[in-house]
Amino acid sequence: MKRILIILGVIVVLLVAAIVAVPFIVPKSAMTAYVVGQIESATGRKVTVGAEPEFSIFPEVKLSLSEVTLSNPEGATTENLAEIGSADIEVDLIAALSGEVVIQKFVLIDPIFVVEKDKNGRFNFEMGDNTRTSDTGSPATGGGGAGGIGDGLVLSLNDVRLENATLVYFDATTGERQEVRGFNAALSLPAIEGPFDIEADAEWRERRVALVAHVDNPLALTKDGSTALTATVSNDDMFTVNFEGTAQGGAVPEGAGKAEVEVSDLAALLAWVDVALGPDVKLPSTVAISGNMTGSPEKVAIADAVIRFDQNTLTGNLSAGLTGGKPYAVADLSSEALDLRAYLPEGGSAEGASGSGGSGQAGGSSGWSDEKIDLSGLSAADADIRLRAGQITTGIVDTGKTDIAIVAKGKRADLTINELALYEGNAAGSVGIDMRNEVPAIAIDLNVANVQARPALQQLADYGDLLGTVNLKANMTTRGDTERKLVSALNGTGNLTITDGAIIGYNLAAAVRNISTGGLNMDYDSSEKTDFAEISASFTAKNGLVNNPDLKMNAPLLRVTGAGDIALPPRTLDYRAVPKLVASLTGQGAGGERGLSVPILITGSWDNPSIRPDLEGVIKGVLESPEDAVKNVQGIVEGAGKGGVKGVLDAVTGGGSGSGETDAAPADETEPENPAAGAVKKLKGLFGN
Repeated sequence: MKRILIILGVIVVLLVAAIVAVPFIVPKSAMTAYVVGQIESATGRKVTVGAEPEFSIFPEVKLSLSEVTLSNPEGATTENLAEIGSADIEVDLIAALSGEVVIQKFVLIDPIFVVEKDKNGRFNFEMGDNTRTSDTGSPATGGGGAGGIGDGLVLSLNDVRLENATLVYFDATTGERQEVRGFNAALSLPAIEGPFDIEADAEWRERRVALVAHVDNPLALTKDGSTALTATVSNDDMFTVNFEGTAQGGAVPEGAGKAEVEVSDLAALLAWVDVALGPDVKLPSTVAISGNMTGSPEKVAIADAVIRFDQNTLTGNLSAGLTGGKPYAVADLSSEALDLRAYLPEGGSAEGASGSGGSGQAGGSSGWSDEKIDLSGLSAADADIRLRAGQITTGIVDTGKTDIAIVAKGKRADLTINELALYEGNAAGSVGIDMRNEVPAIAIDLNVANVQARPALQQLADYGDLLGTVNLKANMTTRGDTERKLVSALNGTGNLTITDGAIIGYNLAAAVRNISTGGLNMDYDSSEKTDFAEISASFTAKNGLVNNPDLKMNAPLLRVTGAGDIALPPRTLDYRAVPKLVASLTGQGAGGERGLSVPILITGSWDNPSIRPDLEGVIKGVLESPEDAVKNVQGIVEGAGKGGVKGVLDAVTGGGSGSGETDAAPADETEPENPAAGAVKKLKGLFGN
């Protein structure tokens, strides 16, 4: 027995000695030529090795190479598919003798890998027809039989690294070129069943991105199975993505689990990945998204999502992906409150006017802008988004309960307003923007009910001198890419009513009454106002000219009708209002009441309109029908009743209030039996008779 053990010992020593002696017996150049020949035979590509390799077998098989190249196929834009500065490989010999592949070290330093797709869609790494034949002439699978990759294979990766690698991608069909530099990676796989760990970082477009990932059983992914996966991708300046869940192998790999995304600089991130939005598009500074994610290379969806951007929070479900290279998003989201003021164009918010100073006139003197409105951001992605909120603050229009939907597809975007609570009322309707032609087209269908005029106008137009409850219906279209073009192409119809309100700054009844003094005083006075029961009007717009044929206002002692044009492009007015003094203190149901009419012409610019009495129209009416004029005055008197004549006449003509003339009867005289006679006298005096 002892002899047998001695013989076996001698054999082992001789084997070890033979293994150690191999590198010295077999020339390194011969070994290099053999390895190079095998690689060239398998790939059909030329392989070069620079300096003489370093090689040893015991106790580990070690191979060190430098200046290694693998050529590209003919027609490629670069000479080589791969260039490696140096490579160090160590394999555990003892483990190999027992049937295990234990890679103690595999380090590539300064490698450059170039992936190209030619104009026919073929990649440069495709070697022949990607098959080889076995000794029997049938295609070899290169795997471990029907069981798939890894069957019967014992593999261990200890120190596997890439240092300062460069990855280049070029697509000849599109001309796209991408380059990743400074790619470093460290991999660990103690066994083929896992676990697998990787830490990597690289520079793309002058920013470094880091990856840390752990896979419980990578072998399961090769057999269309699933395994636990955790991963973190981050850039210190812009974003962090965390995932914890499972990964599913297959022709289309999938993942499912808890995902968290935090973006610290959204604008920089979008610019980094070449997502171009219009210059007028303003973005949140920070964004965070978390939820239960399912994802594949084509689509990512997050259920029970929580989205935070700046100080705002949204919850709901969303998904996104790419269709034909264009991103799309689908979302159904809700929020208790949103503050969007920071994301709207500068100058979009209007501070509310107090209504207690200044001229009280709305509108500026700057005119319409000719600056081009960039709507390209609306076509950057397709979208189908539903948003519900308890309130939304924009600084332009602030809303209460909100339910809106936005659908953008191709070069068309549609906003549907299902519910919009604003200024104590509600609005519903739709806005469509069509950018399929060179000039954008816009269509608006709006229905506003019970909105309070003063807070709405204060915020929208910096005008706070109109009170009342507004109901509005409008159906309008326009087209253009500047403010001026949009107002110049406005077409459509609508109608408006304002009830139970007041006009602050003007007493219209007193202004009409004071015509008898020789002028029409329409100066703004915040202490004055005109109460009214209702204002109603319809309008038609044609190429920016808005026509109103039927203005009506019912107020105590006053009825007003009107008609005229508002020209939007030049911002001018050409309007004739006909106020009528009546003897009724009520504002409703007075359409048939008689009274004294004094037409008023409102013309000129919005900023400085001319407001003057249409005396020519008054005289013409009296001369054409003097009897009707007398009856109108008599109607006022009779409506006031006996004892109220003087007050009505004063209201009509300014008698007793600075007119320079009075019809007050002396104390010792009685009132005339026919009160209309005094009214006729006043009427004649008004026209100089």
